[in-house]
Amino acid sequence: MKNEDQAAMLLLGVGGGGCRLAASVRAVYGAGLHAVGVDTDALANRNAAAGGMTCLLLGGSRLSGHGTGGDAIQGRLAAQDDMQNLQAQMNGVRTAVVMACLGGGTGGGSTPEIVKALGEMGIATVCFVTMPFGFEGQARRKEAERVLPMIEESADSLVVVPLDDLLKDAGEDLMLENAVNIAEGIIAAGITLLWRLLSKPGFISLDAEKLHTMVMRGGNALFGCGSAAGDDRAIKSVAALRGCSLLRSGEALKRANALMLGILAGSDLRLAEVGEVMCEVNKSCKPGCHVEMGTVFDPAYEGRIELVALAFESWTAAVMAVPKSETEVAAEPPVADVIPARVGGRKVRSKGGSKLSFGATGRGKFKGVEPTLYNNQDLDVPTFIRRGIRLER
Repeated sequence: MKNEDQAAMLLLGVGGGGCRLAASVRAVYGAGLHAVGVDTDALANRNAAAGGMTCLLLGGSRLSGHGTGGDAIQGRLAAQDDMQNLQAQMNGVRTAVVMACLGGGTGGGSTPEIVKALGEMGIATVCFVTMPFGFEGQARRKEAERVLPMIEESADSLVVVPLDDLLKDAGEDLMLENAVNIAEGIIAAGITLLWRLLSKPGFISLDAEKLHTMVMRGGNALFGCGSAAGDDRAIKSVAALRGCSLLRSGEALKRANALMLGILAGSDLRLAEVGEVMCEVNKSCKPGCHVEMGTVFDPAYEGRIELVALAFESWTAAVMAVPKSETEVAAEPPVADVIPARVGGRKVRSKGGSKLSFGATGRGKFKGVEPTLYNNQDLDVPTFIRRGIRLER
């Protein structure tokens, strides 16, 4: 990816959990990844900044760097307080990958405000948010469910990652104290692969603009990974992807209208294996599913194949404008039967109080004068009003 393309993408961690995820991605990816973290906890910010990530403190004057204490309202207010500082980091950014862990104060309270502000700046947003483990209690779960619709309303694409589903794939012998770290590590590895797919492609490449386009039309999405080594690794890696709990054990692939697929492997990846992967993936998807695929080469993955997928269920293809026929172009514009009081759905305000201001009656200063009629049209009313044509001012 060229430098300008790198700058066009931003990884943004919100809250303590989101900043840890973003820092993990940057640590695996290395320098060159544009990453920013925002939190209300000054100590957590310093820890994240130690890894080289740019960190901003939210609500410093309100909370004095002590965090929200789990209060989402304080998180929302903190984001509003310092939104301008975050906006200063957005120069040249076209697509933001936002990461947050819901259920707490900063992640749940600040993320909806930040995503909304990014949208107002014209930045496409794909949000990866985690839902709390079941053992964390109903209160955190309900708080996460409460803010989820607020994020969905403003985000271009939303990926919800239930942490309990990650535990299913991690195995039954997982120790409780390691659950959070392992879950965050799995998410970070998947996001890192997605980022490398866009920035350090192999022979088959994707780019930031393709992600930007898919995100803008993507809606909600599901995210998952699968890997395999040894004989038949191509077919086995797709089987692992289909079995991923985050992809609802293959149901997400069956229902997706669009799929972004990354193939990570070493230099031993064969063209036939890419064909096998795509054949198996297409079998798993419904007919007509739009698939964007790319490869990433890394010597550390010699002997195995790893797949990462973003499945967009509500994605819609761009509709191309159909050119008008010569007959349609030459035809006379339709004449409005009723003169619109509002043109284009917006209020039209007259400038300077012109005496020729035509109101709902459409006759202005000719009101009370016998109309000049031709073919049942009142020629005293300006043509652009009779035909419903809006003039640019």
